Amino acid sequence: MRTRTRIATACVAAAGITIAFTGQASAAETASCSTTGARGSMGATYPKGDNWMYDEFKIALSVTDTSADGHHVRVRLLTKAVGTDAVTTWKWRSLTSGSGNTLTESTTAQSSWGIWATGVEVARFEGDTKLNSCTDWS
Repeated sequence: MRTRTRIATACVAAAGITIAFTGQASAAETASCSTTGARGSMGATYPKGDNWMYDEFKIALSVTDTSADGHHVRVRLLTKAVGTDAVTTWKWRSLTSGSGNTLTESTTAQSSWGIWATGVEVARFEGDTKLNSCTDWS
């Protein structure tokens, strides 16, 4: 997964995010969840075509620090490969600027095993120790 220049506009709302990507795509899916101190979401625009699961997905990730507790929050993409329920966890995106702030990033995801499902994990951390988290699938 690599970060690209901002290819999406994500508007954070309590229930999730709305995404507007440039270009055409066949479907857009969202997932969001909240845990103590953090709220986050993921939006995925699936590629078109018969082999869509092997092509590049456009991804928007967002996380908000909801508690002035001195801990930082993170968000990451989760995927499931074609034909399996095994979960691939992608790189964490960290927000360390404190309570009330939101991090929104656009990226892409592609796997030679294919991507059948997308989800999000949102967590609160102390250093590298995960204190609590939540997950949701689109």
